[in-house]
Amino acid sequence: MDRLLSPKLIQFVWLSLFSLSLFADSKRPHVIGVFEGIDREIAVEDGELVGRFAPYYQCVFSRVQGDFQFVEMPLAQMLYRLEKGGISAGLPMVQTAERDEYADFGGLLFQTEYVYLLLQDLPPLDSLSGLRFAFVRQFVGDKLLRGADPRVIHVSDWRQAVEMLKRGRVDVVVLPWVLIDLYMKGVDQPYYDRTAAWVGLSMYISHRVDDSDLTVDLRKAIRKCRFIAEQNQGSWDIPVRRQDLKN
Repeated sequence: MDRLLSPKLIQFVWLSLFSLSLFADSKRPHVIGVFEGIDREIAVEDGELVGRFAPYYQCVFSRVQGDFQFVEMPLAQMLYRLEKGGISAGLPMVQTAERDEYADFGGLLFQTEYVYLLLQDLPPLDSLSGLRFAFVRQFVGDKLLRGADPRVIHVSDWRQAVEMLKRGRVDVVVLPWVLIDLYMKGVDQPYYDRTAAWVGLSMYISHRVDDSDLTVDLRKAIRKCRFIAEQNQGSWDIPVRRQDLKN
């Protein structure tokens, strides 16, 4: 008859399996969501960040220990996975009170200009009523609506929003200024843009991240990289201001 395992042996086996599980978890890469659809500014190529915003984030991740896997995804999916713990962090992102409930903002890394894009030189937007706005779903555009009784059309990407503007289906598109030349290339008719806001961009780190030190390490690296950028203005080809744009 088989002998029963002793309680001490059972405990030893359980602790061994638990330790192996922790070791395996520690070796899992941190999945980092990257906002898809703005390839010129930020994208993933051969597992690495590329694009005109990439140097900021490359600076950050090069200063943090860990294995990072970058995956492009729509903004709505990125926010959902941040909340549920499906990714460790997401970028590039703007801070909002809603997002603060389930993730930690990394701190200001750099700034960029958001604008109102129009095909007509309208009067001041605050003086108008019933303007039709278009912007990416779960983008911070809701904070930038103007006029009385504005209407909002949410789209999956900025190209779709600009196409709606060209077809007269909306009056205003809210988007980062650095994307205008990309989406309005070849447009013969006049178009106009007005500053909506200057916003700080960085990343969000999920509250459900397994590594308790990751948030602290990323925030420390972000502060360092912001300092480096401020001390070396012009050394990184990142067009966050109009006069910086280089094709």
